[in-house]
Amino acid sequence: MAGVNIETGPVDYRDQLSRTPKDKWASVFSERRLYIGAEFQHGCRCVIDWLVEAEEFHAELGYESADEMLQEELNIPPDWVRMAVAVLEATGKNLSKVEVDHAIELKSHGGDRRSDEARQDQGSNTILKDPGRGADYIKARLRRDHPEIAEQLEQGEFKSARQAGIAAGFVKNVPAIRLIDDINVIAQKLCQHLNPEQRRALAEALLQ
Repeated sequence: MAGVNIETGPVDYRDQLSRTPKDKWASVFSERRLYIGAEFQHGCRCVIDWLVEAEEFHAELGYESADEMLQEELNIPPDWVRMAVAVLEATGKNLSKVEVDHAIELKSHGGDRRSDEARQDQGSNTILKDPGRGADYIKARLRRDHPEIAEQLEQGEFKSARQAGIAAGFVKNVPAIRLIDDINVIAQKLCQHLNPEQRRALAEALLQ
């Protein structure tokens, strides 16, 4: 490390591992966890450097992957980190966690309303369903807020990340109905999700 200045003062969450004595790395991670605990209100751009560091130093710290290091040392879902890095690099701004989460959610919804409306106009193959969340987003959210359900998903107790998200309560269980030419099939699919009273109400509404 010739020519590299080593920090010797109090550690800070922004300190780089490459410029900090190894015996102070634990303190750096502690400061970072405190910063993360404040929900990144002052900006999340630091995670770009943290991901790069994890890729470089995970083996030296005894981890099999950068993802494992991020999870164990900083207690943040690696999937979220990678999505956040993509958002931050795309915007070039130091967004807060709330802003990053909003951008990730918009991306998982497939964009803005105009793009959604364009897809709705593509004809009889349109699918009526909840836009939902991307699988990566759901897994990251589960690891952060519902670790027990995240573990059940990894063990195969749920058929998909969406089902696990529904069980956790932050993904809406909205059925998908494909519009095809056979009206009878559409009616049968709808009736599977309606009770008798709802079926009568639907029939009355269609006759108006």
